[in-house]
Amino acid sequence: MKCRIIWLLLCVLAETAQAQVMQDATKQIRIYEDDDYFNLWGRGTDRAYSNGLAIGYCYMKKKPSVFLDKWILREAGPNAINVFSWQVTQVTMTPNDISATTYQPDDFYYAGGLFASHGLTSYNPDRKHSFHTEFLFGVMGPWALSKEGQTLVHNVISYQRPKGWSNQLPNAPLFNYNFTYEAMLWNPLKSFEVIGGGTARLGLMVNSVTASLCLRYGLINPYFGHQDLATATRRKFQLYIMARPQLNFVAYNALLQGGLFSSTDSQFAAQKAEQRTHMRMLVAGVDYGVGIVIKRTTIRYTQRSSTEWMAGTHKHSVGNFTFLIPISRQRTVHRTPAL
Repeated sequence: MKCRIIWLLLCVLAETAQAQVMQDATKQIRIYEDDDYFNLWGRGTDRAYSNGLAIGYCYMKKKPSVFLDKWILREAGPNAINVFSWQVTQVTMTPNDISATTYQPDDFYYAGGLFASHGLTSYNPDRKHSFHTEFLFGVMGPWALSKEGQTLVHNVISYQRPKGWSNQLPNAPLFNYNFTYEAMLWNPLKSFEVIGGGTARLGLMVNSVTASLCLRYGLINPYFGHQDLATATRRKFQLYIMARPQLNFVAYNALLQGGLFSSTDSQFAAQKAEQRTHMRMLVAGVDYGVGIVIKRTTIRYTQRSSTEWMAGTHKHSVGNFTFLIPISRQRTVHRTPAL
């Protein structure tokens, strides 16, 4: 495990996780790594949702949006703070026993996804709410290169070689449109916030709805920013703990059930006929962790725990490291320009 942590930090220092707005960093690099081997309680695994790696670019525009950004990505009002992003993500699913070469009908499929996403997080400081809109497009199956990625990492860290990738779900296109709404529910102190949220996902990758509640406590700047830049960035050092309980209703997940046209693949058809488990439609979970912001750089660790995604596979937990690294000069104006 020590070698794996060192490898992770080297890769990351060289968030599909949302991050609090940083109004004095108009350009940022965002990197996050999910891995079920990272666990605060020392019970790391290498199964189910095994790994997710994303690298993104966040930015604030100086000109009004046009074309897709204007019509598809929704703003939270005329005076909203708008943070756009592009991101590339790879995700990996595996059964519990990666030493077996045969199909395991009572566990997860081997599955991988590789996709790009473009989104807008629009904060309204006056109404204290936000919209996060994104669309993603990519592929799953061998085209996603998850087999090559996992095999390479396991070779580098001298870990068990995965041997069952010949059983992975077949190639299929992925496309999704996702929308998240968040609003301040209770803010009795500057150091404590309670935020409610809801997410809807629709497309060829995931069809689901999620309800969540986010609690943040500590040395923090306002989650939804402020029209006055000095107020929005009053703390140059932030340290906080957070928890986000959530309830998910999932109607379809291509990485758990097979993607578009998968039924025409003979190997998948044979596997599905043998399958003894099925996707859970109702999944409950809680994310909890700690965040540190030093000037304009954010480092956050989150432990994500949930009930079982597939019947009979038990509850699951994934650790996440998220880094937000500014690559623009610090703004000195004391107002938020119209975007």
